[in-house]
Amino acid sequence: MERIRQNMAGYRMPSYVEEILTQNYCPGFMRMSIIREEDRYAFSYKTDSFARLDPPRMRLYDKLLLVRNLISMSETSSDHLINAESYLIEPELVYARRGRVDIDSLRLMYYPDVKMLDFRYKIVIFADRIMSREIREEREMAARIREAAEAGDVNRIKMFLDKTLSRMESAAD
Repeated sequence: MERIRQNMAGYRMPSYVEEILTQNYCPGFMRMSIIREEDRYAFSYKTDSFARLDPPRMRLYDKLLLVRNLISMSETSSDHLINAESYLIEPELVYARRGRVDIDSLRLMYYPDVKMLDFRYKIVIFADRIMSREIREEREMAARIREAAEAGDVNRIKMFLDKTLSRMESAAD
């Protein structure tokens, strides 16, 4: 079993968040342990059967589904008192079983976001990073996600993704 370790200083995590993460109460995060010494943390993640996703090798449909499922995962984490603004959402922190992007196969490596960036913008930045700039269709999708975020809230992004994914599924049939 592989372990990944990260260190952080100058941050104070609420004890209830430590409990939720270390007891694995929130299913969207990787299993982890936390060692705290004053304002320094050592995070240790158990990867088990999960491996880091490789977005450049993914189809557009899977990239859009990944973004949609990250939104759903953020809603679940919020239900567990961990708001999406409090953790980073970066391609390097997304792990999956067998490269699948269904919600049960995805896990995020929890790492605090000290800037507390608005979740809409995290999603926009994430989509920009996983979409290929060389492929026109992917570049346009990233721009449309950005437009949806600027025009409203996360629900507008969800509606855009749901409609787009539905159209793509219908076209494949």
